[in-house]
Amino acid sequence: MNTLIQYIWKNRLFPTRDITTTDGKRLRVIMSGEERGNISCNARISLNDEVWSGNIVLHDKSSDWEKEITRMGADAYSNVILHVTLDDDVETMRRSGEYIPQLRLTATPQMAETYNCICGTPGEHCTEAIQCMGKLKMHNFLSKLLMERIEEKSARIESLHKNCNKQWEETLFKLLARNFGFGIQSSLFESWASLLNIQAAGKHRDNSTQIEALFFGQAGLLDENTIPQYYRAQAAADGYFDTLVREYRFLSSKFNLQALDGKKWGCGNATPHQRIARLAALYCSLKVSMSTIAACDTIEELRTLLQIQPQGYWRTHLQFGGTETPGTPPLRNSQLDLLIINTVIPMMYTYGRHRRDEELCSKAEDLMHTLQGEDNSIIRRWVQRGIEVECAADSQAIIQLQKGYCDKHNCSECHLAYEYMKRATTNKG
Repeated sequence: MNTLIQYIWKNRLFPTRDITTTDGKRLRVIMSGEERGNISCNARISLNDEVWSGNIVLHDKSSDWEKEITRMGADAYSNVILHVTLDDDVETMRRSGEYIPQLRLTATPQMAETYNCICGTPGEHCTEAIQCMGKLKMHNFLSKLLMERIEEKSARIESLHKNCNKQWEETLFKLLARNFGFGIQSSLFESWASLLNIQAAGKHRDNSTQIEALFFGQAGLLDENTIPQYYRAQAAADGYFDTLVREYRFLSSKFNLQALDGKKWGCGNATPHQRIARLAALYCSLKVSMSTIAACDTIEELRTLLQIQPQGYWRTHLQFGGTETPGTPPLRNSQLDLLIINTVIPMMYTYGRHRRDEELCSKAEDLMHTLQGEDNSIIRRWVQRGIEVECAADSQAIIQLQKGYCDKHNCSECHLAYEYMKRATTNKG
């Protein structure tokens, strides 16, 4: 967490005109520098109209300077051009004996109290900050958060791409598989996908039964003990379960496969059978690839691409041996949109950047603005605080705000905290 002096300096919460050093030199801050702890590196200032470039040291108390000089040695601060403190005037000098210019800032009790409030009680100041921000400021803030989220997702995709031996189709499938967990089981689906041998699967892609055997077998769901007791007799009578077991035994031996522990999936409505069956059907259909995704220009085209019904046995069953149903409903638009937000758009953006295709990257961003915003507890909380959600770009920005700042107690880096601090200390709207 930054100290108060670092926060004031970084956000320029001090007068920018008619300021002087303690020895009376006129000071103008040209570049505040890059924050590295209590040092702002590569800063530029003007002293009596003479430009200086170097480092600026920030301390709440001037006495801290003497402690650090003792600890690190004077040479560590040989490139210091300004020493900024919040309290008394203590002359600081280089090893050569030359005095270092010093700026003393004033932190009112209200400023210190407000800063402690920001750092100590995350979220409590946000509603007031949102209310005082105009539409343009809020739009810029959300745009910044959106790009942070896209870049974070892109970095994870790049890492996954590397782990997939730089195979884009495998990367796409494994990311899609993770997001078929729809949050609740995303980690389990990711673990399952990591155990899939896509090269092995590709050799049997024209045989849907073998693909289903491979997918369910690697999920650990071809163990009879994962079937509820009251469904086991029916599963044995159906014959389909035994067929998959035989096929998987052959494939497992052929490719030396290791399966997930099927008991991790639990039971009840969260069982993954239908989603795994859909993924198997999607994989066999050859519908979803980087080329087909890149060719889509609208959300409706992407929904059509991802919408697929499970085949054969899974048209009328929700799990092995379960009661037959008239048919399984298609994925809802809200589910398809989540897959588009979390899989398709990040993949499109990352793929476009990899190919240096700016048009594809721009299309990915545009699609985010045409999708309806998500609805979950995080979004609803921030809507109550005053942020308007007009599209998925806004809801994704809010999720980034919550996870990237609030959950990490990183208020000192948040623009809402800055707006609150500025308003509280200057009494300006």
